[in-house]
Amino acid sequence: MVECEAYADSLTAERIRRVSQGYAYQGNHRVELMQRSLTFTDLRNADRLLHDIAAIENLEGSQYDRLDKKVKDGVLLVEGVKQITERMEGLGGEFTYCTLGAAVDMDRMLTGEHLPSFDQLGALLYHMATNEAMQPAALALDQAAGIGYLGESAQYHVWLIYKPELQFLQSREAALTMAKAQDFVAAKPGKKQLVFAPAKFVSQRLLVAAGLAVEFAPLPWALYRAERG
Repeated sequence: MVECEAYADSLTAERIRRVSQGYAYQGNHRVELMQRSLTFTDLRNADRLLHDIAAIENLEGSQYDRLDKKVKDGVLLVEGVKQITERMEGLGGEFTYCTLGAAVDMDRMLTGEHLPSFDQLGALLYHMATNEAMQPAALALDQAAGIGYLGESAQYHVWLIYKPELQFLQSREAALTMAKAQDFVAAKPGKKQLVFAPAKFVSQRLLVAAGLAVEFAPLPWALYRAERG
């Protein structure tokens, strides 16, 4: 669900939280168990109708404090009634409220017209490459070096070499090198390393020969790489 108005967090999101997590409430909670428009045939077969009601009582009665049965305007209504004294139970499940940041225009990113923050770009790249959401707690950033660990996916340890500075992105410091690859493997062993960077100064053949399980994903085309399986 997407909302674009200011009331999204205070109203819409709160309503969903109350449904899933419950809310403070005192009073009767009614659940409709049966509703049927009565016809002359129903009246002629009253025994069958009473049997249906008895079946509901046997199946559902234990879940409620009482069952109310009434006929109004030719409609038979059977309701289960619970007396709530403190809190209405939620339906369960999970709910996450997210806010959208500024758009990331990958076509303009490396021209210097629009440079997203490290967190913003990192979260986008991580999700697009792994089909998983980046966990903010996992982010570890060396701001001086422009190197950050984005997190661990099902298949990879994911890294990003980036600063929101055009001069840095065009410099040698922004490239994946043999030394950086060795540092990544030493810091996060056990899985293949996926490194997003504007450029690399080491070939895949040399990385393999050195026994380094490191895969380079260039910017901005790295957005279109998706983890499979």
